Amino acid sequence: MSETLVILLSIGYFLATLSLIAAVIFLIVVVVELRRGINAFKEFLISTKIKLEPAIDDAHASIKGIRSSIDNVNEVTEKIRLLSETVEKFILIVSEFISTFDKVKSAVSLKRSALKTAIRVAASVFIENLKKRR
Repeated sequence: MSETLVILLSIGYFLATLSLIAAVIFLIVVVVELRRGINAFKEFLISTKIKLEPAIDDAHASIKGIRSSIDNVNEVTEKIRLLSETVEKFILIVSEFISTFDKVKSAVSLKRSALKTAIRVAASVFIENLKKRR
């Protein structure tokens, strides 16, 4: 029985050694493949970075341009608002001028009518006095 046990233990030891060797070979293959994968991933990241840097720079330039355009639009909008206020004030001044001109015109018209009437009355009185003297 001891010989059978030694043979079984020898077979077990041989299988264990064979399993250990297979596991080591498998781990070596896995490590090599992982290293290749990691290197391929690094190359992918590097090439992606190289390809994306110009796009990122263009995006930054575009954003700066957009900000500049927005600032210009804000400036123009502010100037238009100021121009609108100025035009509004100018319209108010012109309206006041027209109103004043109409008042002066009306006053001059009234004075002219009064002067006409006064001249007619004076002329009538003068003619009446001339008629009475004759």
